Amino acid sequence: MRSLLRSTAVPFLAVLLAPLAAACRGDAAKAAAHEERLAASDSVVTDSLYGARGADNVRVVPVEIEVRDLPAGWDGIRIAALSDFQLGLWPDNENVAAAAVRKALDAKPDLVVLLGDYVARGGDYGALDRILAPLRGHTVMAVLGHTDESDDPQASTDTLRDRTMQALTRNGVQVLRNARAPFFRNGDTAYVAGLAPFVARKGEDVQAAIFAGIPGGPRTPVVLSHMAAVAARIPDGKWPAILAGHAFCGRVEVPGTPRLAWINTEVLPIANGSPTQRTYRIHDNALFITCGVGYSFLPARFATPPEVALVTLRRVGSVAKPDSAHAAQAANLDSLADAVQRRTAARNDSAARGDSARKDTTKGPPIE
Repeated sequence: MRSLLRSTAVPFLAVLLAPLAAACRGDAAKAAAHEERLAASDSVVTDSLYGARGADNVRVVPVEIEVRDLPAGWDGIRIAALSDFQLGLWPDNENVAAAAVRKALDAKPDLVVLLGDYVARGGDYGALDRILAPLRGHTVMAVLGHTDESDDPQASTDTLRDRTMQALTRNGVQVLRNARAPFFRNGDTAYVAGLAPFVARKGEDVQAAIFAGIPGGPRTPVVLSHMAAVAARIPDGKWPAILAGHAFCGRVEVPGTPRLAWINTEVLPIANGSPTQRTYRIHDNALFITCGVGYSFLPARFATPPEVALVTLRRVGSVAKPDSAHAAQAANLDSLADAVQRRTAARNDSAARGDSARKDTTKGPPIE
């Protein structure tokens, strides 16, 4: 009897348990497939999960600026402008900046200019060396940004500025601080000027002294400035083309960095220009603002991907004679610079006589 029960029960249980066994085998197969997918995902570049790496988004933006009386040899000169590497704010910014440098060189420009804010956080100057290495052997000029030096006028030393300048110069980059440098092209020598990053925050007479110390006109057709705000103070026709960075241009911005809308409405409201193209005409000088290269703490730049600005200068016409207002402003510039020198000499004489020093009123309110 028992053998009969066993003989009938075993097949019956087998029928009942067959779906459960199949499910278990299926679960095991699914688990094995899941493990295979996990193993495969280890080889996937994390950035590709976002659709594209930051370095893949770098674009070349063509820009043309007309310059009256541009030296004939400079007509058609192509300048690749890069700004705001922002190293240290996003781990992939080194790769993005390196890709921007490659694209700049692929465009075969006559000159490469760098517009500041290279190492924004962390002090990784080794990364800056790696980015700049492909530029060795090319003519490269640069200015510093507000993250590249201290804004403390009382500081006796500026380690941040020193380290940045050392990294640039050891890679063959010429740094311009309220100075200019010559560039020879097609039989003509003209100059590129560069301003220190905080000139925009100085008083008017200090700015006038700085501007007066750098010759302008068609033989100095380009000035580099990290901050575009300085364009509001540059005299008429002083440097025909101003190239600037710092704005970042996007709705997601580097902390402490203004958006382009703020520049349009508050810093340069008197300028005639196009926020879309980022080109302006102010005080008879052309201003172009590049949106830069680096990402902020988030890998997002809405409608403003990392860019290399490829600026072409075009020779047009001749310089018209300035009207009386323009002539008066140019004369006032020289007079203001002379006044600064006279006041400085007077303070030195007063100090030598033991008189109390007069309060320094040369520094005005910042405009940025």
